[in-house]
Amino acid sequence: MNIGTLLRALANGVNPDTGELLRPASAACAPEAIRLLFALADEFDGESELQKKARLTPEEKRQKNLAEGRPANAYFPWPEEEKLRLRESHAAGATLEALSDEFERSTWSIAVQLQTMGLIGEEQAAAYR
Repeated sequence: MNIGTLLRALANGVNPDTGELLRPASAACAPEAIRLLFALADEFDGESELQKKARLTPEEKRQKNLAEGRPANAYFPWPEEEKLRLRESHAAGATLEALSDEFERSTWSIAVQLQTMGLIGEEQAAAYR
């Protein structure tokens, strides 16, 4: 058993040698100790805080969205130029489904943005939830 696994067992309140639960009064069961044990386990596993929080590039985020079955631009903020195009396309009569394809966002995201812009009501937006 490696050190990271041992530390995780302790952090989870388990004696790594016997598999028995630690007594609640044990020093390893204190919240501060649990956080410390998990942090140490991550370090021993080579999973530092910086590695966990490594930022993906916008293109990597789009690829991840697609791989996970979401539209490419899911969770991206709306740039002003896209809001303008959305306003124009909506005024031209485009359906939310067509707008969803055009902007690579969910129909719910399109509906929320249109509602935020005052172009549709709350009831209309709720229909796409």
